[in-house]
Amino acid sequence: MIVKKKINKNESLIYLKKVNKFLVVSKENLKLIEAYSNKSKNDFEIYLKNNFTKNANNIEKEIKKLFTVERKSIDNHKIKFKKPKKIFQFNFKVENNYYSIEYNDGKIISAVLGLLNHLQCDSKSFAEKIYVYSSEKYCLLKLNNSRLVFKREESHILSGRIISHLTSNLHQIKYKSWTGFLHGTTISKKDKGVIIMGKSGSGKTLSSSILLKNGFDLVCDDMSPLTRQGKIGYFPNAMSVKPSGYKKIQQLLNNSFHVCETTGPKGPTKYIYPKNNVSIKKLIPCQKIIKISFKKNSNLKISKIENKDLLIHFLDDSFINMNNVAAKSFINWYLNCECFEISYSKDNDLVAAINEII
Repeated sequence: MIVKKKINKNESLIYLKKVNKFLVVSKENLKLIEAYSNKSKNDFEIYLKNNFTKNANNIEKEIKKLFTVERKSIDNHKIKFKKPKKIFQFNFKVENNYYSIEYNDGKIISAVLGLLNHLQCDSKSFAEKIYVYSSEKYCLLKLNNSRLVFKREESHILSGRIISHLTSNLHQIKYKSWTGFLHGTTISKKDKGVIIMGKSGSGKTLSSSILLKNGFDLVCDDMSPLTRQGKIGYFPNAMSVKPSGYKKIQQLLNNSFHVCETTGPKGPTKYIYPKNNVSIKKLIPCQKIIKISFKKNSNLKISKIENKDLLIHFLDDSFINMNNVAAKSFINWYLNCECFEISYSKDNDLVAAINEII
């Protein structure tokens, strides 16, 4: 079964569970994909020859390529780990939930240590234990009764899995019951949310910091959890700032943010979190997505863009649960969102633009 919804007369947004892909396709290509999914190999070849006499072989190759699974999963049970001789502990509290992470390599979980630094607390005997052990090639993550193994270069996925686990506990929503975790920062004002997204170095964290200094609240950074009802869940993780962007952001801080620095596989990163951020203990309606970029000495530009044009950028590093219910929920939510593109250089212009959009 292919999950699909029309965008316009000629195009649809579809989800292919087998390869976990969302695609915008034309009417003709949708027919091809459905034929490949529903017919036997022989029947599909006959279908191609009858309908695409000249290009049947090339089309068949392209369709097979589309359904090729790119990432090979790791067999969790084949990778053996011994408890490291030297271990460290990081203790923290999220609302009323206490946790303790036991780890042996700070670089592997540097992002987690930075994102949660402002939540540090004394150790508690009843805290939930999270274990992160790493070897030369792999990392082991133990959450409750689950055992997950990642390659060392996938430490960002490991960090995301920890944050999503903590978010699920906070909202008492099972991990697999979320629609997904979206790559973007969600801010809110008067119970209305906006997701801010952008390429690395585009000024996403800078823009969020400016808005937080001007009456907006931080719902969550970088991993916005989306419910089946199309709402974003609050989680108090810090915002990450690369060294190249810290000089500009530093001018905004004025001792109103918690600041820490960690060193990960790609070098040092600073993390900031507003000291007076409102604790949002509910789910925030969010139907606006903004692709943002800071351009020095430029005039303010705002344009409304089609959802399909933002899809690839929006799904980059996002995680949607691999089932048709979650996919249908995401497609319905996403196609009902309004998408904008903003470039600016002056703080006041940005604040005015977001106030108008929200």
